[in-house]
Amino acid sequence: MKKINFAIALHFHQPIGNFDNIIERATQFCYKPFLELLSQYPEIKLSLHISGCLLDYIEQRHPEILVLIKSMVLREQIEILGGGYYEPILTAIPRRDIIGQIQMMTKYISEKFGRSPAGMWIAERVWEPEISSPIYEAGIRYAILDDTHLLRSGVEKARLHGYFLTGESNKKIAIFPSDKNLRYTIPFKLPQETLDYLRKEANDSGKALFVYGDDGEKFGEWPGTHKWVYQEHWLRNFFEQIMQNRDWLELVRLSDYLRDNQPSASVEIHPASYDEMLEWTEGKTWQAFLDRYPEASQMHKRMLYVSEKVELLEKSIKAADLDKLRQAKRELYKGQCNCAYWHGVFGGLYLYHLRNAVYTHLISADNILEGIVRGKEKRWLEIKEIDKGRNCILMQNQTFSVFADPKEGGVIREVDYRPLSTNVINSLSRRKEPYHKKILEAQTQDVDQGVQTIHDDKRTVSDAIKEKLIYDSYSRSSLRDTFLKKGTTIADYANCRYDKLGDFCCAQYTLVKKEEAILLERESNVLETPFRISKQLKLREKNTIEISYSIRRLAQTQLDVLFGIEFNVTMPYLNSERYFYEYDGRKASRIDEKGQALAVKKLGIRDALKECSMQFEFSAEPDFIWHFPIETVSQSERAYELNYQCSCIFPVWKLGPESAKHRQFLIRWRIL
Repeated sequence: MKKINFAIALHFHQPIGNFDNIIERATQFCYKPFLELLSQYPEIKLSLHISGCLLDYIEQRHPEILVLIKSMVLREQIEILGGGYYEPILTAIPRRDIIGQIQMMTKYISEKFGRSPAGMWIAERVWEPEISSPIYEAGIRYAILDDTHLLRSGVEKARLHGYFLTGESNKKIAIFPSDKNLRYTIPFKLPQETLDYLRKEANDSGKALFVYGDDGEKFGEWPGTHKWVYQEHWLRNFFEQIMQNRDWLELVRLSDYLRDNQPSASVEIHPASYDEMLEWTEGKTWQAFLDRYPEASQMHKRMLYVSEKVELLEKSIKAADLDKLRQAKRELYKGQCNCAYWHGVFGGLYLYHLRNAVYTHLISADNILEGIVRGKEKRWLEIKEIDKGRNCILMQNQTFSVFADPKEGGVIREVDYRPLSTNVINSLSRRKEPYHKKILEAQTQDVDQGVQTIHDDKRTVSDAIKEKLIYDSYSRSSLRDTFLKKGTTIADYANCRYDKLGDFCCAQYTLVKKEEAILLERESNVLETPFRISKQLKLREKNTIEISYSIRRLAQTQLDVLFGIEFNVTMPYLNSERYFYEYDGRKASRIDEKGQALAVKKLGIRDALKECSMQFEFSAEPDFIWHFPIETVSQSERAYELNYQCSCIFPVWKLGPESAKHRQFLIRWRIL
């Protein structure tokens, strides 16, 4: 009789920083019912990966689920897959952290389930050949990638049904290709369609292996799937039909197939990810997200900086500080969770709470490391060059870490407020995305589409969201200097319908590192009138960043323009109702509302709960201050969404022909 081997490998994951109610919904509607039903079918074998982020939640909230999983592990029904504990993109983190994250997961699995994993799940199936070596060194012997990885690397489609060896000659790991057809039929088509597909591929040797490796959230968490999979009994019917066809369909765990069968071939697998991600990166590698989104790149650089700090301290750590170092390393690993660094169908980078979680863990790790280095030293200051290709400067003390970038407008890309482990410039620019065209063409009435994959789902949008398709021409950093035509309105500026005069807003500044300050300078023309702008940053006592401005007109002309300095800020709880603007101490509007302040020297954001407030104080009163929310339009698995990202605060001074040739003033930026 013709036979075939069939392996199911599922991946359960929730990102660091996701809301508890979302994780709980997924647990109750997806993970728990799936595992409970699986336990009723002991002969249905499975390879299961659960990310460390989700394991931490389940262990705390639903330990009974771990008990259920362990019972199936002990009866050889389930094997647990390893991986990077906090689900990092392996190609995006240093080699030492690849090994450390995998070993952390292996240790947890061994202690909780009594078995050490032989295989692993590779986050987002992002692959580059150089990661095979650290995977092997971490003790892993096989992994799962998409069949398209192998096809792009020259493997013929007819030879895909087994496993392949890849890597250095003495450090090869096995790669199991996951079948694309199965990923698009399970669980979206009737079970019989999957069985018919597998039956056609059965052969006399009985050695062929078909692998279904995919996200477990398809079984109840994706829109419409809970009803289809459980209430309409798709999963039970699927299991029943498998059992009825056991004479030709052999359910195997991947480790069992690896043990009993020889590899199909050795192959060098080219850099790749799954098909949809390659569409989002326009055929490039995952690194393209860091190139496209400077906010993701800044977060990634912050992570690498902390990782390097950990490595340096490991070489000289005292025994008394080992526990602190381990704690810092765990915080670092949490900050490497991949979801906030990119986006596809899910919100990812566009979701502030995910970015905020990454920054919180990275800053917390940095705080621990500085505590080890500084000991009992209460006050300190450090200024040093980082990211040498861009000549960026880090200025930090016990309260702040300020990252200045001279390359694109002499801006501040990140301001970490250490006491709360938060980045108050955790913003995101409004960018044109490929799916925005779909939004403009989208239906305005809900249509019953049945059960679909999230890649095919036709979501509906409101006209209000369509009106928010506004695009910035630069990143939403702070300290961006901008010259505008007289008569420009707040609506013009907020909606990017204005002419930028000169290039101060986005061109290279020179950077000078001083003993207790950093100086950013540029000389250029505004409508043929030469200007020199100098801005010096110092970290002062009482949670203050002091910015000294010098604006010098180098020739007397009839130029009559506006000069503004853009600050884009985020509060720890984003646009919560607890935050509101203050004009010279007087309560004004919510921070997600547009407004204009006239004749004020202090503009603040007040926290009604008195945890974290902010204030800008100007020694030279601006002629007016605009403020408005920055909102992006992004997609998720359930809808197109309007997401508040930050508040733009834009103090403006009039520079007319009668204005002084040299204007100097101070801005004191305080966290209260």
